[in-house]
Amino acid sequence: MDLRRLRAGEWIAGISGLVLLVALFLPWYGNDAGSRTGWESLGALDVLLALVALSALAIPIVTAFQRVPAVPLALQALTTLVAFLVGLLLLGRVLNMPDWAASREWGLWVALAATLGIVVGGMLAVRDERLTSDGTHTDLTGVPVAQQLEVETVSPPRPEASP
Repeated sequence: MDLRRLRAGEWIAGISGLVLLVALFLPWYGNDAGSRTGWESLGALDVLLALVALSALAIPIVTAFQRVPAVPLALQALTTLVAFLVGLLLLGRVLNMPDWAASREWGLWVALAATLGIVVGGMLAVRDERLTSDGTHTDLTGVPVAQQLEVETVSPPRPEASP
């Protein structure tokens, strides 16, 4: 495990995932009889939000434990995409309250902000190219390297003449 691999995007996504998971237990909608949490108020969207929160929590963990960037980048990209789509569904629940609800409670707004935080953190984590402040490339741990490896280009084979 190497915490030096974690940058701002991974931290933002992980913390936002934790906040979203906690927000599901907070009051979302209220009426005369009391308030209901995210788990009580939503159909299948609560399960999707929990899965997005857990995958966002996994981003800093996977990034710290993996030696190669491919696995964390794939997780960050998929989590960002799914969080964006689920965030749109959540925005629909913000705009259209259930019939039984009389008011929106603060847990709904916390969940919306946390989902936005996951999207922003995931986008920052995916676009992170590990450059130092002076613009030179670094390895996965943030240590500057002399130069970026060049990729060898190979010309395509020529087609053979047919008889």
